[in-house]
Amino acid sequence: MAKQAKAKQSSDKGVKQCPAGTVLFREGEQGNKMYVIKSGRVRLSKKVQDTSIVLEDLGAGSFCGELSMVNDQPRPVTATVIKNAAVIQIDASQFENMLRSNSDIAVRMMKRMTERLTRAQYRLSNFSLRTTKARLMHQLRYEVLTQSENGSLHASVAIPDNIADVLGLEVGELKRLLTSLVKDDLITINQQGQFQIIDPQAYDRYLRFLELHDRFEFADPS
Repeated sequence: MAKQAKAKQSSDKGVKQCPAGTVLFREGEQGNKMYVIKSGRVRLSKKVQDTSIVLEDLGAGSFCGELSMVNDQPRPVTATVIKNAAVIQIDASQFENMLRSNSDIAVRMMKRMTERLTRAQYRLSNFSLRTTKARLMHQLRYEVLTQSENGSLHASVAIPDNIADVLGLEVGELKRLLTSLVKDDLITINQQGQFQIIDPQAYDRYLRFLELHDRFEFADPS
């Protein structure tokens, strides 16, 4: 049985060096620390029934664990290091002092928290769809709206590297569904891994059909 990865304390002013696999905190635990990521990658995930749903992958400059200190509730998600990371631990008293002494930091943090909660709610509601094709189309639509400069559904944007994890799909299933969308003339995919919705109105009509079918028929038309 492999040994669980352990975080090691660095001499650099309380920075922790955390190898991939380190669990910073688990969903349901009580927490009194937040983490600022100096380098590496940390994944936030949440258990939905028997599936672990990826909510967000965080990089340098991001933070996690702050919600438990704001509302004094158990951790709503699990945070796992997916690429060797250096993190700074901030306890509850440091967090409170930081917010009280610097209003700019407080405002930026509140905006980031709001964005994260909105993204998490979207992904969880999307996962409630039983039809895998509908989940994928819903996510692709969201990616266009959030990645394009003016929120245009005509823009070409990158397919996120972690989209299979976000949707709880096997890579093979994801490729099959993307191929199906291309064959149906709903999207195009270029060699750089960017996709474009060919006809946004036709795309939305088909997505609404899948959502209604999913809601009332219980069968998977994908």
